[in-house]
Amino acid sequence: MNRRLFLILILSGLTLIAHNQTRSLDFYLKEGLQNSPLLNDYRNQINSAIADSLLIKAAKKPLVEAKSQLLYSPFYRNFGYDEVITDGGNYSAVMGVTQNIFNKKELNNKYKAVDLQKQLINYSSRISVTELNKIITDQYLTAFSGYSDLLFNKTFLELFEKENEIVKQFVKNGVGKQTDYLSLMVETQSQEILVNQLKSQYRKDLMLLNQLCGLNDSVWYELVEPHVEIKGTPDIAKSPSYIQYKIDSVRIENEKMAIDIRYKPKVNWFADAGILTSNPWNFYKHFGYSAGISLNIPVYDGKQRYIEKQKLEFGENSRKTYENNYRNQYFQHIQQLSGELKSLIEVSFQMEKQLKTSDQLVKALKEQLESGNIQMTEYINAIKNFKTMSRNLNLVNIRKLQVINEMNFLLTQ
Repeated sequence: MNRRLFLILILSGLTLIAHNQTRSLDFYLKEGLQNSPLLNDYRNQINSAIADSLLIKAAKKPLVEAKSQLLYSPFYRNFGYDEVITDGGNYSAVMGVTQNIFNKKELNNKYKAVDLQKQLINYSSRISVTELNKIITDQYLTAFSGYSDLLFNKTFLELFEKENEIVKQFVKNGVGKQTDYLSLMVETQSQEILVNQLKSQYRKDLMLLNQLCGLNDSVWYELVEPHVEIKGTPDIAKSPSYIQYKIDSVRIENEKMAIDIRYKPKVNWFADAGILTSNPWNFYKHFGYSAGISLNIPVYDGKQRYIEKQKLEFGENSRKTYENNYRNQYFQHIQQLSGELKSLIEVSFQMEKQLKTSDQLVKALKEQLESGNIQMTEYINAIKNFKTMSRNLNLVNIRKLQVINEMNFLLTQ
């Protein structure tokens, strides 16, 4: 973007007042990503998913438990539980171990579920990074546009102030008119008000930019001209949002498989060793052990399996609809932005030529004004037209950067 057209100095002796402290778009993008609580949350979710994988691995190992029970059931005459059932008590202290076997498919299914979860979190994080970059860049462009307007109008304020001194001398020497001086004074006062308003607005825009990036800072900074370029070419297959739909499809299939696995026969082996007796006084005679295998076969569940799979099918139908809608909007939006960018480039080129002509007109009228050949109002109107053209060109160039930013959002989102 050619900033010279926004900072054309009508008097060759004028220079812009620059602030010592500057900040760039890259600075704000870096700070915004570093301070984002959402991205920190995604990092914690990834760590949590890794912990889930460790839990699955730990569940493969045998479960060892220490169990003890002291049960006393008194009975006498016509009171108490049946002694045949309770033996008068139950005293046990055993170490037991159990493990599910033939469950490789179940474990692989769980590992895949965790892996898909991590993929979704990673792509969600990438989308959030892209969204945050877009928001910060948009606000930076807004603030920079205001800053450009401020510098440009400060230049004209300085111009009017110097012209005031020149016209004032003309009036004193009888060369100029009092009305010309007053007209210029009115324009100078209006310009001063405008500069103050732009200062206030720029400070607000800068504060909002700091807030978006998690910065607690109220210092006045000069913003560096941003360089926003198109990143890559449209490729929906590399879009994180589109990839998420594909991962969701795999996730639904994995959940269907988990339902089927849940209804397969389950085999566990178990063993224990310790003390088990009904007489606590001779427990030392009842050390022992036991071992066995259990088999669990689901028979009937009231069609829960069918209903759960049907719910997943409903989710898959919704996913397909969202995926197709995203695909259609993706290419339409890219086409729309490409057309707008092309139009803005053409308009910008035409406006630059027009602004150069307007600049030449202002300089020529200035010479004629100082020689007394034209009225002050004609000169002021020429300056106003130049300012309007400059502002419009500034808005067009900022809009070009905003369109590029939107395209980058689609290309990386």
